[in-house]
Amino acid sequence: MADSAREQALSHANHHHSLNAAFWLTAAFAVVELIGGLMANSLALLADAGHMVSDVAALALAMLARRIAGRPAHTSMTYGYGRAKILAAQVNGLMLWLLSGWIVWEALGRLADPPTVQGGMVLLIAAVGLMINLIIMRWLHGSADINTRAVYWHVLGDALGSVAAIIAGGVILFTGWMPIDPLLSFLVAGILAWGGWRLLRETTLELMEGVPQDVDADTIKQAVQDIATVVGMHHVHIWRLPNGQLALSAHIQIACMDAWNALLPILLQVLKKHGIEHATLQPETICHDHKTSNPR
Repeated sequence: MADSAREQALSHANHHHSLNAAFWLTAAFAVVELIGGLMANSLALLADAGHMVSDVAALALAMLARRIAGRPAHTSMTYGYGRAKILAAQVNGLMLWLLSGWIVWEALGRLADPPTVQGGMVLLIAAVGLMINLIIMRWLHGSADINTRAVYWHVLGDALGSVAAIIAGGVILFTGWMPIDPLLSFLVAGILAWGGWRLLRETTLELMEGVPQDVDADTIKQAVQDIATVVGMHHVHIWRLPNGQLALSAHIQIACMDAWNALLPILLQVLKKHGIEHATLQPETICHDHKTSNPR
């Protein structure tokens, strides 16, 4: 238990430092890319710079939410402030949609009258931007925290934007075909909108305390009912706690209450195998004389 707690604390500290480092690196390059986009007159580069600015905001929001979520629980907030990270992730999802809409709006205008774009400058700056995005993605990869994953989606979209800008710069440099710049921006906008939808769907489901998408409630129920002394299981609720753990509450029907003390550890072990770390179980006996269920 001590080793597990130490590993969890170390992981938390690593992700905290990763967010801080990612914030400053992204902020620095966002300024460079914005200036380069204006000089090169490239929407693909400006869209990528705009996305990097949104990355900075997303990272700042994620760091603030992490700090709030770390506040201890008390009598009026018994679950603590862990939901702050879910709210931050939801805001970041909305930001992805807003950014996507802006890119589409600008791309439509530029398709009607494609401006002259300096392909060489676009190619160089976008290549550097892609390398930075890949570094930040490596720092943030593997986190189970939805707040960090929300930022990861921003950076992934930004990396794809850099790829689009590199392609646009290469096409313009070698062929002079200017419409490729806004056309590829549509692709980036679509990817951002998709990422925003995924974040909004997942965070809304968690705020509504729905069954997480990676959990099969029927499989868990069947596993419990397969235990020899379990007669039935109902009033089953599964949700994710603010600390990220899966929780379950249910009524367990058994033939005799005397069997409950021996059965409970078995139930908890079965649930733990399915990822349920926090379980609240209420036993109910079935009276063989009247064939009725009596809650205890």
